[in-house]
Amino acid sequence: MLKRALLATASIAAAATAAGSDDQWLEQPHGEQALAWARQATQSSTTALRALPAYAGVRRELDALLKARPAEPDVVLLGARALRFLKDAAHPHGLLQTTGRDAQGAPLPDWTTVLDVARLRDEEGTAFELQAYDLGNSCLAETARCLLRLSPGGGDEVEIREFDLAQRRFVADGFRVPRSRAFAHWMGRDTLLVETTADGRPRTAAGWPAQVALWQRGQALAQARTVYEGAAGDAILQLSASHDPAAPRGVITRALDYSTFEIHVVEADGRHHQLPLPRDLAPMGAIDVTDTHVIVQLGSAADIDGRRYEAETVLAYRLDDRARNRASVIFAPGAGEFVNGKADVASVGGQVALVSNRNLRQRLLLATPDGEGWNSREVFQAEPGDTIAIRGGDELVVIIDGFTTPRRQELYRDGRAPLLLARDPVMYDGGDYVTEIGSAVSKDGTPVDYFLLRPRHLADAPQPLLVTGYAAFATSFRPGYFGYIVGGPAFKLWLDRGGSLVIPAARGGNERGEAWHRAAMRERRQNSYDDFIAVIEKLQRSGYTSPGHTGVFGSSNGGLLAATLGIQRPDLFNAVISDVPLTDLIRMRYMGMGAAWMNEYGNPDDPAEAKAMLAYSPYQNVRGGVSYPPFLVTISTEDNRVGPGHARKLAAKLQSVGAKAYFLEDEEGGHGVSDALRNPDLMAMRMAFLIDRLMLDR
Repeated sequence: MLKRALLATASIAAAATAAGSDDQWLEQPHGEQALAWARQATQSSTTALRALPAYAGVRRELDALLKARPAEPDVVLLGARALRFLKDAAHPHGLLQTTGRDAQGAPLPDWTTVLDVARLRDEEGTAFELQAYDLGNSCLAETARCLLRLSPGGGDEVEIREFDLAQRRFVADGFRVPRSRAFAHWMGRDTLLVETTADGRPRTAAGWPAQVALWQRGQALAQARTVYEGAAGDAILQLSASHDPAAPRGVITRALDYSTFEIHVVEADGRHHQLPLPRDLAPMGAIDVTDTHVIVQLGSAADIDGRRYEAETVLAYRLDDRARNRASVIFAPGAGEFVNGKADVASVGGQVALVSNRNLRQRLLLATPDGEGWNSREVFQAEPGDTIAIRGGDELVVIIDGFTTPRRQELYRDGRAPLLLARDPVMYDGGDYVTEIGSAVSKDGTPVDYFLLRPRHLADAPQPLLVTGYAAFATSFRPGYFGYIVGGPAFKLWLDRGGSLVIPAARGGNERGEAWHRAAMRERRQNSYDDFIAVIEKLQRSGYTSPGHTGVFGSSNGGLLAATLGIQRPDLFNAVISDVPLTDLIRMRYMGMGAAWMNEYGNPDDPAEAKAMLAYSPYQNVRGGVSYPPFLVTISTEDNRVGPGHARKLAAKLQSVGAKAYFLEDEEGGHGVSDALRNPDLMAMRMAFLIDRLMLDR
C-alpha cells in the first residue's frame, strides 16, 4: 500500500511538472524574459481595453469622482491626539496627519500633515508605500512615537522606522529595521519585540521571520536578544503585547499553519513560556491582548484546566503563569450564532467588545469582568445588510456601514450617546437600491446565504450582476460602502448604470464559525465553488439575471475563486476578473509565500490532496476547444505575497488555447495594486471591461 501511494504521488507530481515545465520562467518576478513578456502583454491589453466603447466615458467619470471628497480614513485615537492616513486624488500615496481632540473627545478639524509619502519617495528615490493598516498598535500615545512600515514598491518587504508625531520627523538613531520581511511591537517606550529576515536570520518555509528578539533602545539590531525561535515549517509568527506599561509582556502567536496555533508569552526580562492552550484555535490564535489576558476562540471543543469548553467559545486566559483559574468565558455563542474571531473581538479598557453574527445579521455586545467570569450585554443591533466593525485599545470605536449606508466612525462610551468621529460623503442615492439576504442550496444540500444589492425598481430584463467573495482562511466579506473589496469608488460607475452585486457567504469563510471554514479546506475545497455556483444558478434560473449579464471578480484568494469559476463553469459568465490571484496550486509553494498555505489548499505530495487540487486549480484546467468568457488578469511585479507568476501563467495559458485574456501588470503596487486612487487607469479599464461585456445591450 505504501509503495502504491508513493507511486501515485510521483505520478501526480510528474504529470503536473510536465504540464507546466515549459512556462516556469514566467514565475521569476524580475526575470528578464518574464518581465519582457509581461510588459508586452500589458501594452497590448492596455491598447485593447482603452479601445472599448465604454472606456472613454468611464475614465472621465472616474477622474471626476476621484476629485470629489474622499472617503474618511480610519481615525485612530491616541490619548489627546487623533491620527489618520488620508489618501485622495491629489495624494494617492497618502498623508499621515494628526490633530487634537475637543472636550468631548472628537478630533479637531485642523488636521496637520506630519508625513507626506510622495515627498518621502522623491527625497529618498525609493517608491515607498506606507502600510498603515495597524496604526493603533504601531503608535504609543504617551510618547507620540510610531513604528512606520515603509514598503518599497508596495510589496511585503518593509523598512520599519521610528517616527515622532510631535516633531514630524523620523527619530535620529531611533529604532530602524532594514528592508526585509519584518514585524515589530512596542513593549514599553524603549523596548521592542521584533522579528526580521534581515542579515540572513532564520525564515519559515514561506519566507517569513522564524526568530523573535527583544530589542532595547540604543542597541544595534544585531545585539537584540533572541527570545524565541519557531520551526522552519511554520507558516508565520505574529507579535502583540499587553497594554500594561507597569508589567509589559509580549505575546507571540506561532502559526504552525492557518488552523493550528501556539501562544507564547515573553516577560520583560526575556523569559518566555508557552500558554497551556489547545492548538486548535480559530485564526489567528491570539485575537487580542489586554493588560492581564490573551483572548482566544476555540476551533473545536477542548478541556482547559480541567474544564470542558465548547467550540466557538471566546476565552480570556491569564498571561501570568503563576495565576490560578486562568481561563474564563467571555462569550459562548448560542445555537446559530457566531463570533468571527479577530474581526469581531476587541479589548477596550477592562471590557471586551464583540460582534455577534446570526444569519448574516449583526449585533454589538459588551462583556465586563464579573468575579471569575464575564457578563455580556447587547449594545445595539445593526440594520439588516449593515456591517459593524470595532477597534479597541483605551477607547472603543464602532464603525457602521453597508451597501447603502455611508460609513461612520463613532466613539462609544457607556451611558453616553455615541460621539461621531467621521462620516463618509454620500456617494449615491441609497434609496434607489435595496440589500436583500437570501439563501440557495449547494450541490450537497447545504444552505448557503448571500447578500444581494439590487436596484429598488428592476428593469423588465435580465439584470447585470457581479459576483464576488473570498471564502478561505476564515475570511468573510460583508457589505460596505464602496470599500476595497468592490473596487472602491470605481464601483459607483457600475451602480450608476443599474448594476447589481451578490456576495455568497460560502464555505471557507467564517459566517457560520470555524467549522464552516474547515468545510472547504484541502480536499473539500470544491465545496466553496459549489456554493457560489448554487447562488448564481438560483439567480439565473429565477430570471433575475442571465449568463450573458453575469460577471465574477475577486482578489487574492478571490482571484483564485473567480478564475476557478470561470474555468469550471464558463457557461455561467460573460466576464471574469482575476486580480492578484493564485492559479497554479501545484507550484504555489514555489511562489510568494505559498508554502504557508498548504494546510488551507492541500499538499501536492499527498495523493488525495493533490488529486483534489488538480481538479480545480485553474492553470491546470484550461483546455483547448472550450468557449471561455473573456478574462482580465491583473498583478503587480512587486506582489511577493502570491507572486506574479500565477497571473502571468494563467493569462498565457488562456491565450495559448485561443481564449480572450487581457493581462495588466503594474511594476509597483504589491498585493494591493488595484487601487483607484493610485492606479485610476487600471480601475477604469476594469470597469470598462465589465460594462462592455455585461451592459452594452441595455
